[in-house]
Amino acid sequence: MDYLLLRKLVPDGEPVDDDARTLRRLWPLLPRVAVVEYKSPGHPYRSGQLDRLWGYVHTYFANQCALPRHRADGTPLTPADGGPDVRERTDVCAVLVVAARSPSLEADVAAMGLTWQDLGDGYLRVHGGLFTLFIVELDVVGPAENDDLLHSFGHGIVHSPEARWFWMELVGSKEAAMNMQDMEGYKELMDKMLDTLPAEQVLAHYAPEQRLAGLPPEQRLAGLPPEQRLAGLDRDHQALALPIEVLQLLPEAFLRSLSPDVANEIRRRLRQNHR
Repeated sequence: MDYLLLRKLVPDGEPVDDDARTLRRLWPLLPRVAVVEYKSPGHPYRSGQLDRLWGYVHTYFANQCALPRHRADGTPLTPADGGPDVRERTDVCAVLVVAARSPSLEADVAAMGLTWQDLGDGYLRVHGGLFTLFIVELDVVGPAENDDLLHSFGHGIVHSPEARWFWMELVGSKEAAMNMQDMEGYKELMDKMLDTLPAEQVLAHYAPEQRLAGLPPEQRLAGLPPEQRLAGLDRDHQALALPIEVLQLLPEAFLRSLSPDVANEIRRRLRQNHR
């Protein structure tokens, strides 16, 4: 599974924080535990994957049922004491996050005899299973909630400075457990970000070794769409291709992850821009 969400139990009398900043309509729908699967545009939903999601939920529920529920004196065990988080089927649900509903998903739902309920703004509920299933369509939810960062996990384009900052911060994070270039959807994301930039800004920062010998960039790249202009660039030269407006958003951790020559060149451009 991609995520296991455990709802925090708020003691009686304490205020509940309902100020969600993303997926705002999802959180009130969730029970004590939610098993979440995310399918990106690069690795979309495929036939049979709903069975796998149900399998995660059934396995989690079976494991919870096997936990002791009472102490020797008969008093109930809480989750903090080692008791189960889930006691009834209504205490756990499945959530499938997709860019958009696909024919393969609709076919699997129909084959299982399940029915759709449209909750509005890209949120759907599927009835008929042994556990509740919610579907989130990012291409609908993102625009409905005016959240282009959320939309960028679907087919949306990154527009806001906040969304660009998030992705640049993630790319440069030392806490990331894998090379960002190997992450699902990394190339799609970089293509989206570069597509939002004026072509002349991208071309102005092209590395000479990426051009054909003897040809100026405008002749080498004339007529090519943005995704082809940057095809084949490694991570360092992707950074060099960014305009100064985006370079200013790069965290220091990201610069340190680049080769020394590239990092020094970016710092030189930033200093020059501040003069």
